[in-house]
Amino acid sequence: MITRFVSFLSFGFIIVGCSFIIYQSYWLSNMFLSVEKDVHAPYSKPGIGKAFQTVTSFPIEEGEKIGILSIPKLEKTLPIYEGVGEDILKKGIGHIPSTPLPGQQSNAVLSGHRDTFFRGLDRLKIGDSLIVTSNNKTYIFKIKKIRIVDKNDQTVIVPKPRSSLTLTTCYPFTYIGPAPQRYIIEAQLLTKPKIEQ
Repeated sequence: MITRFVSFLSFGFIIVGCSFIIYQSYWLSNMFLSVEKDVHAPYSKPGIGKAFQTVTSFPIEEGEKIGILSIPKLEKTLPIYEGVGEDILKKGIGHIPSTPLPGQQSNAVLSGHRDTFFRGLDRLKIGDSLIVTSNNKTYIFKIKKIRIVDKNDQTVIVPKPRSSLTLTTCYPFTYIGPAPQRYIIEAQLLTKPKIEQ
């Protein structure tokens, strides 16, 4: 009788485990499918980002690689692509097109997934460095502010008086499904760009 009870209990644990895996898979797939609509829609509404002056003298195609973001503290080197569509964020981090390019005047905004390319972003602290390499130039930024905002908060992409870099990803990091908040890292340009030889 004890053997039968143990067998029944084991079977129950297997069912519970399988149910948990299916539930997690459902929410993860739902998260990826809803990325462009849910995560970046607030930054794509008409009029958002129009306060920025266009300083790019050449057209950039959506999906085009525009540079590399290095995060020394996390020992990460990440490709930056133009746009924030689902396909783009599967291969790297995205530059929100309505904002200037990294290193230009005002506020360049980069976005990425919390559980892939931007995993560990919560380990960064004020004073840490972010390095962007683009068009054979290297820009070094220093983190000045870290904050958590509502997912519809549009202050993330406002213009800034100095050359700045903003990183945004979903928050909380351990949340299952589309997250209700955004984790924001704001950094300022620390040095003039260095020309790569």
